[in-house]
Amino acid sequence: MNVRTTGVCIAWVVLAAGCASRQGPAAGEPQPTPVPGADYHQIMGQIAADRGATAVAVEEFLNVAERDADPQASRQAAGFAFEHGYDAAALRAARRWAQLEPAEPAARLLLARLLVRRNDIAGAAAEAARALGPAEGREEADYELLADELAAEGNAEGVTRVLTRLAATSPASPALGMAIAAAALRSGDLDLAEVTVRDILAAGDGDTEQLRVLLSRVLLARGESDAAVAQLQELAAAQPSLDLDLEVAGMLAAADRPGEALEHLAAAALRYGREPGVRRLQAVVSQQTGALEAAWEGFNSLADDEEYADEARFRMAEIAAREMRFDQALKLLGRIGEGPFLLPAQETIARIAEASGDSQSALQILDRVAARHPELAFDVARGRAAMLQRLKRDDEALAELDRILRHRPDDADVLLARGALLERMDRLDAALADMAAAVRLFPDSAVAANAYGYTLANRTRRQDEARRLVRRAFERDSTNAAIVDSFGWVLYRQHRLAEAHSYLQLAYTLFPDPEVAAHLGEVMWRQGERDAARQLWADALEKSPQSQPLLDTMARFGD
Repeated sequence: MNVRTTGVCIAWVVLAAGCASRQGPAAGEPQPTPVPGADYHQIMGQIAADRGATAVAVEEFLNVAERDADPQASRQAAGFAFEHGYDAAALRAARRWAQLEPAEPAARLLLARLLVRRNDIAGAAAEAARALGPAEGREEADYELLADELAAEGNAEGVTRVLTRLAATSPASPALGMAIAAAALRSGDLDLAEVTVRDILAAGDGDTEQLRVLLSRVLLARGESDAAVAQLQELAAAQPSLDLDLEVAGMLAAADRPGEALEHLAAAALRYGREPGVRRLQAVVSQQTGALEAAWEGFNSLADDEEYADEARFRMAEIAAREMRFDQALKLLGRIGEGPFLLPAQETIARIAEASGDSQSALQILDRVAARHPELAFDVARGRAAMLQRLKRDDEALAELDRILRHRPDDADVLLARGALLERMDRLDAALADMAAAVRLFPDSAVAANAYGYTLANRTRRQDEARRLVRRAFERDSTNAAIVDSFGWVLYRQHRLAEAHSYLQLAYTLFPDPEVAAHLGEVMWRQGERDAARQLWADALEKSPQSQPLLDTMARFGD
């Protein structure tokens, strides 16, 4: 037993039993209430963590951090809360840690990541600058570390803005430029990504190979697949390597040239031997093209490979499930261990159980994952909420989403999910409040603006506000079928039938979804094209006989 624990035990024995050198209160006087100190909360937190009571452990460690001047307590509290997804507690602990150790880069870096999550760009950029230290003393490796840390955050647009702010006040740095370009590519800001890469190349700085690979990816994202592939092939011919050959093959596949991708991989196999990376990509391309037997053989050859075994089992399970071999799929999924494929595997097992009608087992599967892997608990809760909604158990689904938002109040995706559920439950004011909160947190999010605007258009008379929001979403992402559908629907609600028809027809071309068919058919009906509307609905219903929006629309028009 360490000194700290021993001291705490003695202190509590004294408090409980009294002390011979101290006279207790006189009879009738109120008894003093012991106030637990930091040591007590540390012990309680550790016990809770050992027993899997993560929420309790997070709260107890936070209590320690806020009572103890030792920065180690704040470091522990922040790290534990962050690891388990308790963002609000992690932010409080990290701020305490930075207060106690203002020059500690790890504290500042953690704060930067947490502030990116809540889209506080100015705050995140300030913390990132503090993590890097004085501009004149920074090295390229410092920027590379920062980029790696921030790349783990899902808010790619926010990360891009943070790094761009840093660049404005930092000496020229190829590593920082590369980080900006990579983040811009992830966020869809292709102009910024391309200009940044070309500027670094023109200056003759940075890793030329990495820059040219990144530029090829930007060109591919732009739809310039021939130029992207040609550039990579030229690079691979000049500097042959396994990594570049895999990059070329992957880009050929992404450019819808699978035959050339497989030819390139066959040549790589002759050049490098039975490299697992080559076999993996061969199997992936084969699966994508429907050559399932070749894909199965390729993945099966990786079933004992330390790096690729779990992915191989997961993809083999996909093939088995597609061929209705569910028992084999379940066995493969059950063999997947800890790592990035664990949760998708267990969620797939749960979905198979749900599809078979055993919803109770499906939920128990998810519960076991959360119990055994508390760091995945919030991800599991989101999946659990979605399943409960499919089962029409909306109150339970709402409780799951409420629990997530208690600890992650700035999670816009969960706010939107809860808003959609509340709307379905006819709690419109609460639904709109959640959607508005998501838009305030992420004002540049096309997804948030679209969800809020569509709901306003569909359920309220606030049509002008709805149109502004959906137009903003459309300007951000004009190729997203859901957003195009929303814009068409808003126009319809404003009685602009011809324009609505055009946008809804485009949305249906992009994505022939039954709800889009319901919207397009309704506009056609209002325009007098009733036979065409009926035919559209009938065709959509044949493909999606359980689509409630489609069924509701047809019922309203007597079909």
